[in-house]
Amino acid sequence: MEVQAHFKFVVETTRDSQTALVDMHAHAVFLFLCCFLFPRTTRPAPVAHPASTLRDTLERARMLADKIAEQIPAPHAQTGDLEMMAAALGIPPAPVLKPLAANFDVDTCVSRMSTGVQLFQELLGVLSARLDGLEGLRADLRDLFARITEIHKAIRPGDTQPVPDSAAELASRLHGDYEVQVAAQVTLGRLRSFAHDLIRSLRDIAGHVTAR
Repeated sequence: MEVQAHFKFVVETTRDSQTALVDMHAHAVFLFLCCFLFPRTTRPAPVAHPASTLRDTLERARMLADKIAEQIPAPHAQTGDLEMMAAALGIPPAPVLKPLAANFDVDTCVSRMSTGVQLFQELLGVLSARLDGLEGLRADLRDLFARITEIHKAIRPGDTQPVPDSAAELASRLHGDYEVQVAAQVTLGRLRSFAHDLIRSLRDIAGHVTAR
């Protein structure tokens, strides 16, 4: 009887051990499958697509141009005498921004944007030495130029724009308050018009980028 009882104990113990081993093996297989089928991965930070980044920069530039245009009151109709005075003071006209076409591509358009913004930065820099209240416009123009530089680099990497020296002649001809007032009226009126042209051109470029 004792032998039978001992044999029964050994058999049951062995069976329990085998069951435990099977359970442990099944659990390990389950964990392995979970790791294999559902790996724990760290998602990398999303990388912005170049076209998406360019569209964002175009939109920020457009908002700045809109802000600049809104800060300048609509001018009265400029007379021929005023335009003659502007020419006599050596105020150069802003570059013309035309709709995109085969003979006026994105690169040409952005180059003229850059040249125009730099021109108005210089003109306002001269006028700010004689007039108050231009600091906000100058700051917005600096930001706008930075955005346009980003756009130009995205379109033509490595290409740099020369900085024109267009305001030196104006600075030497502002002899009195009348000349300063004329220069301010002409410059701000042209800046407002140029800002509106910028908004249109930036929208055209954004549409061109989206269509590609």
